[in-house]
Amino acid sequence: MLVRRFVFQCVLAFVVLFVQNAQAFFDPPWITPENPLAGEAVSVSMRGGICDWIAGRYGYPKITHNGNEIRILEYGHHYEPGSELCVDGIGITTRELGAFPSGDYTLTVDLIYPHPVFGPTILNIGIVPFSVSAPPAPVSVPVFNQAGTIAL
Repeated sequence: MLVRRFVFQCVLAFVVLFVQNAQAFFDPPWITPENPLAGEAVSVSMRGGICDWIAGRYGYPKITHNGNEIRILEYGHHYEPGSELCVDGIGITTRELGAFPSGDYTLTVDLIYPHPVFGPTILNIGIVPFSVSAPPAPVSVPVFNQAGTIAL
């Protein structure tokens, strides 16, 4: 009995000290550039890993525009912490959204993944409000004045 308890405590100590606690995570997405101008390409970046990741699949990502609402649906995987499938590293995925006219926008980033019991399941990664500014007006700079024109 004493030996069995000692072995159990040793195994428990090993698990607590040496086994990493795998966690599924996605950080909030962000856009690049931080303050876009009208006509400038805007991208969204997402950082995540370990038990959550974005995987390439035909037809994804699905990007939809409805007025000033933009939605990007990524395909990927989501496993509960402690799963033997939580072995992936941490990575960043960047997707170009396109150029927008000036105005206020809301970007919703979702992940669709196959759930073993419930089938396709959608996980919200984050919502990013952003504003697109009008480009600065060009400034007219005279090249020649009257004296320059006469000298020419």
